[in-house]
Amino acid sequence: MSTLDESMFEPNDTSGGAGTPRGGEANASKQGQGRPRPWSVVRGPTPVPLPLVPEEPLYNEVVPAPPPQPEPIPHELLHLWAMLTQREKWSSLVVVPAQPGASGIDAARAIVEVGNQYREKPIRFISAEGLPPGAGARLAWEMRAHVEQGGMVVVCIDSVLSNPVCIEVAMAAERALLCVPLGSTQFSAARQTLELIGKHRFLGSVTLQPKKGRTK
Repeated sequence: MSTLDESMFEPNDTSGGAGTPRGGEANASKQGQGRPRPWSVVRGPTPVPLPLVPEEPLYNEVVPAPPPQPEPIPHELLHLWAMLTQREKWSSLVVVPAQPGASGIDAARAIVEVGNQYREKPIRFISAEGLPPGAGARLAWEMRAHVEQGGMVVVCIDSVLSNPVCIEVAMAAERALLCVPLGSTQFSAARQTLELIGKHRFLGSVTLQPKKGRTK
C-alpha cells in the first residue's frame, strides 16, 4: 500500500513561514482578499475638502434698469391742473380754441400728461381736430361710454366757429377749457364761442404762445 505524500496538502506559497495557513484555509484566504466581511470597516484615505466653486447660472439674468425719473412739471401746468380739478369734479373735458385758425392740442396734451401723474388710471386723449360731418354723434357716444366705465377723457376740437360739427362734441363734455392765442385774440370770436357752448360749462381759459408759420 502506498503512503500519502503530505506535501500534496502543503500550500504552494511557503513564504509566510510557520504561521501560513494550510490547504483549504489558504485558498479561502486568497479568495477573500479585497472583500471585507459585512461587519468589517474599510478605512480609506482621509478625504480632502474640495474648494468651493460658485455655481454658474444656467442662463444670463437680465437685471432691468431703473425707470428714468420723470422731468419736473412746470409750475404753470401744475397751476392749470389745480384750476381744472379743484374747482369742480369732471370726467370729460373739451379743449376749445377761442377763434378759427388756433389750436389747443398742446394744452390738451399737457393736461393729460400732468393728470396721468396724479391718477392711477390713465386719462384718454382724443384729438378731434378736422372732425368730418356726421362724426360728432359717434364721438360724443364714445366719450359718454368711457366716462360710464369710470374713465376720464380730454378731447381737443376745432373752433366751433369754423367747424360746427364740434359743437355736438363740446356739448357732450361735462366741462370746457378756452384756449386763447396771445397777440392775435379776436375778442368777438371768443365771446361768440362762449355763447355757443355756454359760459357755465367753462372752467376757465389758458393763453397759448403763437406758433411760427400758423395762419392767423
